[in-house]
Amino acid sequence: MTSESGLIPACEPRPLTERERNVVLWLLDHCDRGDELRDHLVHIMVCSHCTCGCPTVDFAYDGMPVPRKGESLISDHLAEMDGELFGVMLFESHGKLSTLEVYSQTGNVHTFRLPTIGELFPWEELRNHPPPTL
Repeated sequence: MTSESGLIPACEPRPLTERERNVVLWLLDHCDRGDELRDHLVHIMVCSHCTCGCPTVDFAYDGMPVPRKGESLISDHLAEMDGELFGVMLFESHGKLSTLEVYSQTGNVHTFRLPTIGELFPWEELRNHPPPTL
């Protein structure tokens, strides 16, 4: 069953994968609120994932999903994977990490993986990356 957000609840919350944890840490290291929210990683688990083929996930603390209503973007960066550009964003809601979202910049790629930290970069470095092919 899909929720209104287009995410499927996990059968039960699961720990973050190593790659998810590394991407969240990188995003926290590259945002103003990273120091404040870094300790939250010991409490969060994945409670739902997107159905479109992207690696977007929502978080839960101690088994309770974080409400998405009132979310704020705290980290917004890019990744280059296989010659395509992707947006990688981290959200918080009411002082808790809520969502790790990854999306295709062109909209042409519908199924893809979570980037490695070596593939992440800030928007300011976009000029150093060739434009994706349309």
